[in-house]
Amino acid sequence: MIQYSMRIKIDRIVYPGKSMGKSGGKVVFTDHGLSGEEAEIEVIKDAKNHIQGRTVSVTGHSPHRVSPRCTHYMVCAPYQYIEPVYQSELKARQIKDILGHHLSLDLEPVFRPSPRIWGYRNKAVFKIIWEEGSPSLAYNLPRSTDRFIRIDGCYLASENMNVFLKELIRVVKERSLRWIDGVIVRENTKKEILAGIYHTERPDAEDALLALADIDGMSNVAGLVLVDRVTGKRKTMRGNEFFIERLRDKDLCIGIGSFFQVNTGQLSVLSEDIEKELALTGTETLADLYCGVGTFGVLLSPKAGRVIGVESDEENFYYMKRTIGMNGITGFDARLSDCKNMIRTLFEEKVDAVIVDPPRKGMDPAVCLRLADSGPGMIIYVSCDPATLTRDMKTLMSSYDVTKVYAYDFFPHTPHIETMTVMRRAGRKTK
Repeated sequence: MIQYSMRIKIDRIVYPGKSMGKSGGKVVFTDHGLSGEEAEIEVIKDAKNHIQGRTVSVTGHSPHRVSPRCTHYMVCAPYQYIEPVYQSELKARQIKDILGHHLSLDLEPVFRPSPRIWGYRNKAVFKIIWEEGSPSLAYNLPRSTDRFIRIDGCYLASENMNVFLKELIRVVKERSLRWIDGVIVRENTKKEILAGIYHTERPDAEDALLALADIDGMSNVAGLVLVDRVTGKRKTMRGNEFFIERLRDKDLCIGIGSFFQVNTGQLSVLSEDIEKELALTGTETLADLYCGVGTFGVLLSPKAGRVIGVESDEENFYYMKRTIGMNGITGFDARLSDCKNMIRTLFEEKVDAVIVDPPRKGMDPAVCLRLADSGPGMIIYVSCDPATLTRDMKTLMSSYDVTKVYAYDFFPHTPHIETMTVMRRAGRKTK
């Protein structure tokens, strides 16, 4: 609810993408404003110590302001109005400020811009909605499950993915396939498409076969899968529920629902940085926790004496096992387990280094405490959320020194920042 309007001068942009100024002794947060600009805002919340608003207009435009490529950018890529190089500068500064404010660390992050700023996503998920007799792709509006914005395509996804999506919408319209209400589409570096077609109503079998036969005309479709949104059950209509992604010198099995970083080029950069920091000699035991399909452990397996990969999701674990076998990797011990259960006994074995890449919520407290108490000489912490990273690091820093921080722009044109933190047991010499 709009309470009143006001004008503020934007001082800076803070994580996660909020434009910040001050008024009457209070900090004011709004959107769509750059340093030095004056913003007319509508106040939607006036709290004791801060104000939240929504920008209506700006004056004194910053030289870093550019025209967004698409009309729906505030839903999926709200940094589109910021010049790309300046986006990188903002993100690097934000990570430095967060580390300094929360952890009293005076470290300059090594910043890695994305190799590509458009068409970088290898996975995208859309709703399919009907309005005025026609279907279209759509995104959920922020903080809403039942309100959507129609889109014609996505500049963050590749041209190949957009061609597939356009063809899918054509088939849905021509055959009036109203039981299709969403799609997940993935692409590998060979430009093969793996797609899941979501439905809530049970589709007519003949309808489904005819529809997917139409889409079959696209020769680069590696797999088409019907996915029941309610039960989660899947039915493979063509090809497989997975495809093969080539990353550096390894083949990785990626399922329709697997966790895999959405920016393959940047993932390659991250994995190379991890390899450099670990500096493995071929004798070490490496534990890869929250390892998904085993990406880091698989890539590093030739340099390690042994890899222990721990993953709790059954689908991720299944494809990790396939990947290990497909690449003929020996010395990789894949374990299906929640990390908080496995961590109790993990360090009874000799482990020299640990990689952790937890979900956005961060590490389970039991895992964090066990690492601090009995962890190895080195931890590589890959994080997609600076808030949970700093929370976990407060625990780990009781026993570890932070020697280096990398920041990665995995998601150009968005506020998201990925980090990789190098931590060594206090008192250990840096290699």
